Amino acid sequence: MIRHECGYEEPAYCRKCGRPLEYDPRRGIYCPHCGRQVTMLCPQCGKRW
Repeated sequence: MIRHECGYEEPAYCRKCGRPLEYDPRRGIYCPHCGRQVTMLCPQCGKRW
């Protein structure tokens, strides 16, 4: 599960390889297996993750 700064949590998976995504404040949301960078909007507050 990745957690947004507003407190919203969501399980997110990579569309390329299907593994769970991770969040790092410097890198953002990424897949540790294939290296894919992901940009998402938080459904609760509408800000960029």
